[in-house]
Amino acid sequence: RTMSSDDASSRGRAAVPLLARVRAPHAVRDVGNESASRALRESILQHLQSMCTTRLGSMPIRPDYGLPSVSEMVHSSPDAIDAIARAMTHTIETYEPRLTNVTVRHVPSETASLVIRFEVTAHLRGNDGDVPLRFSTSINASRRVTVE
Repeated sequence: RTMSSDDASSRGRAAVPLLARVRAPHAVRDVGNESASRALRESILQHLQSMCTTRLGSMPIRPDYGLPSVSEMVHSSPDAIDAIARAMTHTIETYEPRLTNVTVRHVPSETASLVIRFEVTAHLRGNDGDVPLRFSTSINASRRVTVE
């Protein structure tokens, strides 16, 4: 396959998934634009939410997409929190190509809440260099995962 000029001009720029481009074509024309940057961040946030709420092994075409069952891990392993962080890191690095330098860190709770919190930091690939991003992820007692 030969590379078109569009392919060549988009190299190095943050890749935006096809579905996001179809839903909001105006938001991806100029990634330097503040509203386009916001739309790109929202697209990444939605993808992270999807990845974190998909159970590992539930997608036949990509069996390593998603996270293991958090409730099973927490009850079966003393280092479950580290295993969850490693699984998140692997999934994000593998399936979110717009991000580099992904780090997932457990954020200990200051109260006795039944919520496990993680901080996800990464860099968004862009034309003008990498842009740092930070997301918060939490898993509550009813196994609900949220990414903000």
